[in-house]
Amino acid sequence: MSTIHDEKCDKVTLLTGRDDIYSGVTVDQNLLAKTVTLFERQLEQSLIAWRQAKRRGIWLSIPHDQTELIPTAQKFGFVLHHAKPEYVMLTHWLDESDLNKLPSYAMSTVGVGGLVVNKKREVLLIQERFTNVKDYFTIPGGCLDMGESIEHGVEREVFEETGIRAHFRGILAFTYKAQFRFGHGDVHFACLMSLDENEENQKIKFDPLEVAACKWMSLDEWADSPEKHPLHVTLHLARLAMDVLDGREQLLEPDRIEVQLSNPNRSIWDIMMYRKKSIDKK
Repeated sequence: MSTIHDEKCDKVTLLTGRDDIYSGVTVDQNLLAKTVTLFERQLEQSLIAWRQAKRRGIWLSIPHDQTELIPTAQKFGFVLHHAKPEYVMLTHWLDESDLNKLPSYAMSTVGVGGLVVNKKREVLLIQERFTNVKDYFTIPGGCLDMGESIEHGVEREVFEETGIRAHFRGILAFTYKAQFRFGHGDVHFACLMSLDENEENQKIKFDPLEVAACKWMSLDEWADSPEKHPLHVTLHLARLAMDVLDGREQLLEPDRIEVQLSNPNRSIWDIMMYRKKSIDKK
């Protein structure tokens, strides 16, 4: 922690934080001054120090109970980046010789859908309560929670919407739509799911707040009935699921990969690669 003296107060604590590999700084919010007046002097002096140290991008997180500091930060060139219930993030790009390289926030939403098949070769379908397509039965699913895995998310969504506990087997396919909600892209993973032997007789208990109807239907009938698919995405998924179950196609299955970063102080990254594993079985 660094401090300097100025003529307006005895000392000002300079803002510091976690450095990154791009010559940027993520400010430690615990060092923020408690009043707007003190924060203004603190930020002014900190910017001078950052520029002298040739820092580029500054990440400034303002806690939810100190949002009165935001206009001051904007006065010194900070711009809003994103907000969460506990903080508002602002950024400032200081390198005038280069374009702003700070990444944007939430470029895409991620959704999952579960194509659940039981031992009778039936598929679990729902009719959504709120939908733009009437009388359309589709697979259950929804958006991932923050930091949630595809596997856990699709199992959770299927259970919440239908009351059926099913298990992730692999990814059938994924779709991407540009310019979706808030102008961001939308990625949706369609997953093949199955039931354990002791789970085959589960009763459907759908969520009436989200789902208007829920039923089991013959997968073969569903895949062979284009008229049941106002949105042809589900027709393609039905036929792809049949190909997988009949051995003509393979799922994308997860492989956990550990990545050791060059910085020994950073924890190992866990990355899931989804691929056709049988390629390695030679």
